[in-house]
Amino acid sequence: MRLLALMLLLWPVAALADAPEGLLLPLDCEPGVDCWILRYVDHDPGPGGRDYACGKLTGEGHKGTDFAIPDLAAMVAGVEVRAAAAGVVDAVRDGMPDQPLDPDNREAIGGRSCGNGIRLDHGDGWTTWYCHLRRGSLMVQEGDRVAAGQTMALVGLSGETIFPHLHFDLRQGDRPVDPFVGTAEPQGCAPGAQPLWRADVMAALTYRPVALVNAGIAPTAPKAEDARRGYHDRTGLAVTSRVLELWVEGYWVEAGDRVQFTLTGPDGAPVVSHTVELDRSWVSWFQFVGARRPGAAWPAGTYVGEVTLQRDGIAPVGLERSVELR
Repeated sequence: MRLLALMLLLWPVAALADAPEGLLLPLDCEPGVDCWILRYVDHDPGPGGRDYACGKLTGEGHKGTDFAIPDLAAMVAGVEVRAAAAGVVDAVRDGMPDQPLDPDNREAIGGRSCGNGIRLDHGDGWTTWYCHLRRGSLMVQEGDRVAAGQTMALVGLSGETIFPHLHFDLRQGDRPVDPFVGTAEPQGCAPGAQPLWRADVMAALTYRPVALVNAGIAPTAPKAEDARRGYHDRTGLAVTSRVLELWVEGYWVEAGDRVQFTLTGPDGAPVVSHTVELDRSWVSWFQFVGARRPGAAWPAGTYVGEVTLQRDGIAPVGLERSVELR
């Protein structure tokens, strides 16, 4: 009886010694629709980088998983960061500005590359880290117990980053653990036999070797930085607009990728139909194609833009946007 009582007493502690399985999605979004994984844990022990699928969607020594959102407008609107597992808050930082990294502010960031962040303790050295949070959005403090799925902050642009995203990091002690692989060594170019994400989350996080993250229709030749600020996420334009430019932003595009731009007018006739074949690879890529106004005004009505990327060996990747001309 004493042994049984001792086993019952120690059972919760023993459970905490295991990796926190059944991890929830750490932010409020729909993967592949309004958030994308742009970097995974690096599995290459030497120089260079290799993700769990033997792809290059990582960086040398990258310890976590980066979940990107479309642009600064989405960041300002607010995307919730949620606890992937229950735990206790054992570290927080707030107060760092939301601004893209550049040579002028790198020194000020110093060793605080995570930016505004939260660390949760799950027992036996297991922690999850949530980085690049929006300044002033943290809803927890040290010592708080949080439940799995609890909202803790908002996605931001603080620390060492150039785009709004959540860096999610799972560790045991100082050792990074890839939740797509689990605690065992990776075998081949595939997820581990026991990944740590909950089954439905794992199914939603299908590996995508390329991502088109945003697109729109602009009344002038757009600049990438303006599109990232959300300036060209327009649903209405004037019929007197001088041009209509269909733009797209993507990540991890490769030389040889073929990108079809199609803009259709209210009568169903193509206004723009153009294919771009990339002659080099880009981690971050921005492109636009357009047409000049025919005469004094465009025909009023709905214009639909479609951008489709084709690459041998993978399914086509596409985005669609529409705008009303009045």
